[in-house]
Amino acid sequence: MNKFFTPDERNIIIFIVVFLVIGLVVLNVKSISSILDADSTSTVQDSIKKVVEKSHKPMMININAADIETLAELPGIGPAKAQAIYDYKTEQGTLSSLIELMNIKGIGKKTLAKLLPYLEMIGDSVEVYAFVEAETSKQSNEVTEDIAGKINLNTASISQLMNLKGIGEKKAQAIIDYRNEHGSFKTIEEIMNVKGIGQGIFDKIKNRIEV
Repeated sequence: MNKFFTPDERNIIIFIVVFLVIGLVVLNVKSISSILDADSTSTVQDSIKKVVEKSHKPMMININAADIETLAELPGIGPAKAQAIYDYKTEQGTLSSLIELMNIKGIGKKTLAKLLPYLEMIGDSVEVYAFVEAETSKQSNEVTEDIAGKINLNTASISQLMNLKGIGEKKAQAIIDYRNEHGSFKTIEEIMNVKGIGQGIFDKIKNRIEV
């Protein structure tokens, strides 16, 4: 090599070789780093995906073991109903079936139906679901019948009266209170004697009521 290259040329060649070797090493390091970064990103994304999927799954609560704060987070259950559930468990002991929730004031079949996906099953699951389905179907049929025919002011329940336009729970209770205090309605126009029910509401419901 000494015969073909001068000292300066040899130094240049050595420099080029070293430069190429260093370049190859840097390229390999970057490639490895990219692979590791990709794997790391994939792992993070998978973890986030699992957390999101888990967050969409309804939490299953044991009604007998849950505290007031946990109960209050259930759909249709606020602090007041949560306290009522807790008091019921304190007085009656643990629930043997989720159907027992219907014994608690403010919890009806609709609320029970909303709660089922969030509660651990207690009692016979077939019996519980059959009960909710039967009660919901029964209520649906009653509402359909109420809407189809006229409502008798002297015999109607609060829920039936609430099917009338402009009549909410308070006005429906006022109608019943008036009926209890003054006796049966003699004419449909007499409903305008009930506080909160004027000509406007009467005109909307006069074709839906009878005595």
